[in-house]
Amino acid sequence: MRTIATPLFAGDLHHTALRLAQAQPSGASADATAAWRHMLELGWQGVLVDEESGGAGAELADFAAIVEALATRALSVPIIERCAVAPALLGACDGAVARALLERVARGDASVAPVLHTAPQHPAAQPPTVRGDRLSGTVAAVDWTVPATHVVFDALENTSDAPLLVLLDVAELSSHLRCYVGIDGRTSADIEVAELRVDAPQLLLRGAPAARAIARAQQLGSMLGCVATVGACGAMIEQTVEHLSTRVQFGSPLATFQALRHRVVDMYVAYESARGLVRDQVLAHAHAPDPRQVALTRFYVQGVGRSLADATIQLHGGMGMSQETLAARLAMHALMSALRYGDRSDCLEWLVSGVVEEVAAA
Repeated sequence: MRTIATPLFAGDLHHTALRLAQAQPSGASADATAAWRHMLELGWQGVLVDEESGGAGAELADFAAIVEALATRALSVPIIERCAVAPALLGACDGAVARALLERVARGDASVAPVLHTAPQHPAAQPPTVRGDRLSGTVAAVDWTVPATHVVFDALENTSDAPLLVLLDVAELSSHLRCYVGIDGRTSADIEVAELRVDAPQLLLRGAPAARAIARAQQLGSMLGCVATVGACGAMIEQTVEHLSTRVQFGSPLATFQALRHRVVDMYVAYESARGLVRDQVLAHAHAPDPRQVALTRFYVQGVGRSLADATIQLHGGMGMSQETLAARLAMHALMSALRYGDRSDCLEWLVSGVVEEVAAA
C-alpha cells in the first residue's frame, strides 16, 4: 500500500524543486549551503520579482510550488524569507538603493534576510529604535541558515513611534551577531546594536507606507508558511503509510490494525481539507489579499500541522524515534513553521483587531 500526496500546483517548478530537495544530504544536521547556492543559480530569488527589476514576474502559485516541494523533504533553507518576503519589502520602496538591491537579488548577486517584529518570531522581540541617525536595539531571530549580504527589518522612530523600514549591510554587523540553532536545524541570529550609524538611504520607508509594506510582507509570509505546512503534512502521511505497511508486529503489518488505519484516515481527511483551503487562498491572495482570510487560514492550518505532526510521531513509535528519520524532521518542520510570521495567538489578535477597526469605522 502506498500513498502519494497530490501537489498544490504541479508543474516544472514543483518537479525541479522536488528533485533538488531529494538530491540533498539527509539528516537534521545537513548543511544547506550547497542547496542554497543551487537555488540562487536557478534564479529562485527572482521568481516573484517583476520583470522591470530583472525578475521572472511569475505568479504566487508558481513560487508556492517551489515552497511545497522543498517542504516535503524538510529542507531547512530560507526560501520564503529570501525569495518572497524580502523582495516584497524591497519592491514596495521607490528609492534608488532599494531598486538597485532588488535587481541584485533577482540576479542572485545579493541575498536579503528580512525580519518583521510585528509578527513575533522571538518571545522577547521588540523593534529596534532609530533616534536621528543612530540605531539601537536587537534585530531578533534573523534566519541565518545560510548567510545573507543584507538585513531588512522594521524599527520605530524614537521621537514619534512611526514605523521605519531599515536596510543594513551585513559587512557592518559581523561583530554584532549571536547565532543559535533551533530544533529543526535552522540557524538563527540576533543582531544587537547600540548607537549604530544609519544614513538616510538606509531608511527605505517610514510612516504609513512602511506599515503597509510590512503588513503585506507578513501576510505573504503567513500564506506561504501555510503552503510549507501542507507540503510537510502530505509527506508525513506518505511516510506514515509506508512505515505501517512495512513494520510488522504480532506477525502482521501494522497497516492491518484497524485502529491505526482509522488514525491515518483522520490524518488524510484533515490534510485534504487544509490542502483545498490553502490552494484556494493562494490563488485569491495573488489578486486580492484579504488579511482576515490569511489569518483564518493560518490559524486553521497551524492546528492541522500540529495534529498531524503529533500523529506521525505516535504512529512511528512515539517520542523515542530518531530525529534523523524524515518523518521526525517533517514533524519538526511543521511545528516550527507555525512560529514564523505569526502563531495561532497572533492570528487571533489580528482577527480581533480587524473586528475592532471595522466597528470603529462603522
